[in-house]
Amino acid sequence: MTSSYSIAFEPMNIAVDCGENETLLDCARRHRIRLATSCGGQGTCASCLIQFTEGSPPQAIKAEKDIISPARLAQGWRRACLVRPIGDSTVFVPPRSTAAPVRTHVEGNAADIDIDPPVKTVSFELSPPNMEDTVADDKRLHDALKERDEECTGFDPALLRSLSRDLRGWDWRGWVATFKGQVIAAGSVDQRPLGLAVDLGTTNISGILVDLKTGSTLAEKGMENPQTSLGADLITYASVIRRKPEAAEQLRHLSVTALNQLAADLCLECQEKPERIVEATIAGNTMMHHLLLGLPVHQLAMSPFVPALSRASDIKARDLGLEFAPGGNVHLLPNIAGFVGGDHIATLLAAILPSDKPAIIMDIGTNTEISLVDGEHVTSVSCPSGPAFEGGHLSHGMRAAEGAIELVRIKGDEVHFETIGDGVPVGICGSGVLDAVAQLQATGICNERGQIQDGQCRVQGDPDKREFVLATKEEAGGNEITLTQDDIRAVQLAKGAIRAATDQLLEKTGFAEKDLGQVIIAGAFGNYIDVGSALAIGMLPDLPYRKFAQIGNAAGEGARQVLLSNKIRAEARDLARRADYFELAGAKSFMKTFGARINFPEKPLRKSSE
Repeated sequence: MTSSYSIAFEPMNIAVDCGENETLLDCARRHRIRLATSCGGQGTCASCLIQFTEGSPPQAIKAEKDIISPARLAQGWRRACLVRPIGDSTVFVPPRSTAAPVRTHVEGNAADIDIDPPVKTVSFELSPPNMEDTVADDKRLHDALKERDEECTGFDPALLRSLSRDLRGWDWRGWVATFKGQVIAAGSVDQRPLGLAVDLGTTNISGILVDLKTGSTLAEKGMENPQTSLGADLITYASVIRRKPEAAEQLRHLSVTALNQLAADLCLECQEKPERIVEATIAGNTMMHHLLLGLPVHQLAMSPFVPALSRASDIKARDLGLEFAPGGNVHLLPNIAGFVGGDHIATLLAAILPSDKPAIIMDIGTNTEISLVDGEHVTSVSCPSGPAFEGGHLSHGMRAAEGAIELVRIKGDEVHFETIGDGVPVGICGSGVLDAVAQLQATGICNERGQIQDGQCRVQGDPDKREFVLATKEEAGGNEITLTQDDIRAVQLAKGAIRAATDQLLEKTGFAEKDLGQVIIAGAFGNYIDVGSALAIGMLPDLPYRKFAQIGNAAGEGARQVLLSNKIRAEARDLARRADYFELAGAKSFMKTFGARINFPEKPLRKSSE
């Protein structure tokens, strides 16, 4: 008989059972207790650190000793993904692991467009049947639409189940929504047809709810993607599925549940109901796209990284498990190739690019997509930049949540930092990491190779385990927040990949950095970074400040435009067809370029006026 132990998770004050052969991470997942895990529980990061405060912690294994200092091991710190309890215990979960992200939605630059949605809404007013007029309800409505020169090729079967009752309840007046001639939804005169535009990101999901008749935005909202409970990047998802094939359905279910919750929350804000959503447009990278559709992903994560589906798709919402209108449509934007998906298409649609010079547009995240646009020519590339800029794989990294250090400035022996919410620091998020590394390099605390120098202020530890103290125990409520040598290395690898991919893109298209008219940075992370810090560590092209623009959630705005415009939806398809994609894995010079871009540039921080 398998025994179990009682595990109390603090400060949540939740006590649960944990099997003797079950890791604490698996136990937490089973009981829906939030624990951060950038690597999906594979034991390659430190984001799931917990501390045994009561009961005996298991003996530390080598993988723990390689990452956790002897002092912290003695204090009972372990990684939840590796540790199995040996008795009843109480464990402390650090705030950085449980804090809910607060920057899950960033507004994009909404553009004025001509409203011509692919899903059309048509008002009707019918004569009720009588003994002399016994025409069936569907034909009655069909004939009324025909009289108005509106195409009607039939009715969605799910709609027909309630249409007769509804027509009588609405006194034979209302509207219908049609897609490619089929009537997919209907409503009364006091209801309005809704559309939902979604940016389905790897770490965040954002949605825009609109009135399809007027095109007006009714509500906007973002949320954390619950799929992050199984990992923080695309390759991790593929790895988890390879080890546990059933994880694919688990990831799909998490995505569908999140989309239903997002729709419900948006509708609640404006006193509407999800059943009024007649179409949703979803923009996501190829991995998010494939997981939602239940498509295989193993070939996507293996050379030559080929998607199962690239073209735009229209699917019934009910077939995906989405609780929208009975016959509601879901339009998934087309993918380009590799990991450059519909979210990047949406970003390109929403960006305002210079017409006289080539421009680069990039969305920086765990996977970074970059395109060079020169008139009608688009060339795209992607690089796995890792979760460092999302707080993952760092000793005290966290998402952009309350208490995350988001800005760092160092002057002499003093460290000035700001946190999200202005509270006590509990960890450091991506923008703070970028700032901190730039400051360490600019002040000489680390050299151009990223090595933390001995004898500097706030530097502690052995030569191969040096770390810089960002926040002391007094400043951080009892737990130091540090940036370690390994943390700096993770940032170097991430920024080196991004810069090398940019170099390869320029070489492929025959341009130099000086030829660029603009570099546009999209996405939540890109919206909050200090461009000066990004330039200082060599992550971005060496150009004047005036050539950089941060445009926020362009993918969400692009999805909104595709929702509301037939013309823009056609542009999305055309853009996907004509974009030239090249795979970095096939570029012989990439690794050499990558190696040359890992070190920091030997120049001071620049001011924004330069």
